[in-house]
Amino acid sequence: MSPYIHSQGLNFYAQFLEVRRRLAEVTASYWVDLEIYNWLNQAQQDIAMKARCLKKAVTVTTTSGTQEYDLKTSTNAFQDIIDISEDGVSFKIGGTSWDTLKYTTKAQLNIDQPNWRSASSGTPMNYYYDKSSKTIGLYPKPNASNAGAYLLIEGIYMPRILNAGLASAGDGTTLTLATGSTTQPYGSTVDDYYNDLYMELYSGIGIGERAKITDYVGSTKVCTVDFTTTPTTASYYGMVSELPEESHPLMILYTLGRAWAKGGIRSQLGQLFMQQYFQELAQFISDYEDTDDDMIIKDAYRS
Repeated sequence: MSPYIHSQGLNFYAQFLEVRRRLAEVTASYWVDLEIYNWLNQAQQDIAMKARCLKKAVTVTTTSGTQEYDLKTSTNAFQDIIDISEDGVSFKIGGTSWDTLKYTTKAQLNIDQPNWRSASSGTPMNYYYDKSSKTIGLYPKPNASNAGAYLLIEGIYMPRILNAGLASAGDGTTLTLATGSTTQPYGSTVDDYYNDLYMELYSGIGIGERAKITDYVGSTKVCTVDFTTTPTTASYYGMVSELPEESHPLMILYTLGRAWAKGGIRSQLGQLFMQQYFQELAQFISDYEDTDDDMIIKDAYRS
C-alpha cells in the first residue's frame, strides 16, 4: 500500500522522504537523517520569522505596583513570541471592561513623562515592548484595582520543533516517539510540548490516519493521540507543521538549498534552490497578506 498524504499539509516524515528523493539519496550516506530533520525545522522557523504567519493571544496576570513582565516565564507563557501583532495589547480596566492600550517606547516616555518609572500606580494606558528580552511594560503600572489576569497580548510566534520517525510503541490511544540518537531527532522533554499539533501515520500500521495530539509526557515521550487503528512499532509517523499548509513545500526547498550547499560542486545547486525558496517565500507572504483578514505588521516597530 502506498503512503497517503493528506491535503491539509505535508507531515514531517513525508517532507523528510521527499527531500531524500530529490537528493537522489534514499538511504543516508552523504547527508545523515538528523541534518535533514534539522534543516526542515530551521525552515519552518525561517518562514515564521519572515512571513509572520502564526498568531495567538496570551493573558498575563498583572501585579499591583509591577511595571514590567517577562513573557519568557512559564507563568506568562509566551516564550515563543516573535513580536506583538497589529491587534496589539488590551487591558481589562478594573477587571470589568476591555480597552486597547496605546503603544509607546521607553525613549518617548523619557521625553513625555521624565519620572514615569517612579510614577504612582494607576490604570494602565500605554505599553512598551522589548523584543530582545521579550519583556512588556505598562504605564502607569497597575494599582490594586487593576491587578489580575487582565493583560491580553496578541502576538506572532515561532512554530514548535517537529518530530518524526518509527514509533517506539503504541496502543489504543497513545504513540511513543522514536528513540532519538546522533542521527535521529530526540523528542521534547517538556510536558505538553506537542499538544494540539496533528500527527499523521505515514506508513505501516494505521497508514493514512491523522489525529490531534491531546497530551504529551516529556519524560516518557508518549503522545496521547486517538488513532482509529492502533499504531505499532511498524508505524512511521510525522507531525504536521503549524504553518499554513501553502508554505509546507517551502520547507522542502529550504532544506534542499541547505543540503546541496554542504560542499563541493553542489554549492552552486544549493544557491539555486535557496533563490527559488526566497522567491516562493515572497509570493507566499504576498498571498498570505492579501487573504488574511487579520494581517499582521511586517515592519518591526518595537523598541
